Amino acid sequence: MKMDLLTTVVLLLLFCVHPSAAASLITADIFEARGQQVCKAGKGRPCYKLAYFSELRWKLNFEQAENACKRDGGQLLSIESASEQKVIEQLIRDLRPTDGDFWIGLRRGPGHEDSSSDCSSQYYWLDGSKSAFRNWHIDEPSCGYEVCVVMYHQPSAPAGHSGLYMFQWNDDNCETKNNFICKYTT
Repeated sequence: MKMDLLTTVVLLLLFCVHPSAAASLITADIFEARGQQVCKAGKGRPCYKLAYFSELRWKLNFEQAENACKRDGGQLLSIESASEQKVIEQLIRDLRPTDGDFWIGLRRGPGHEDSSSDCSSQYYWLDGSKSAFRNWHIDEPSCGYEVCVVMYHQPSAPAGHSGLYMFQWNDDNCETKNNFICKYTT
């Protein structure tokens, strides 16, 4: 996507004066250009939008991704079942992106950010839904300062002791820049 000179100057000025305002403009522009909403057939089924960016500078931290989904009328993805997990995996396969994890709308509850013990029961969906379904990677969540959750998508990474880093969940630092997935319900 190319920006004209005036747009570039305005964004540079915004970054100098108010970096979050510039990031918000860029995010909205890129998200609109890149995201395509995909709905599964049937009444009351959710729709999804995968925001995938090959360049790190366009990826977002957890809060920015959450806000981008809200501005677009959705929420960061909540996954309620193994069958919904499979739907998302297929959407990502169809997209065929290169390496790049995806933020989902799961995070550790407030007040538990410094937990170093078993923290798996302290995670909640941002949309307020409750789900017993989890798809943690074998050694996750690692707790500590990592409180926001990504879905692994690292097809070129060598397999670890539990296989490829594909589609399992990992708690991560909320400031890390990643792709993201939004969910839209009727």
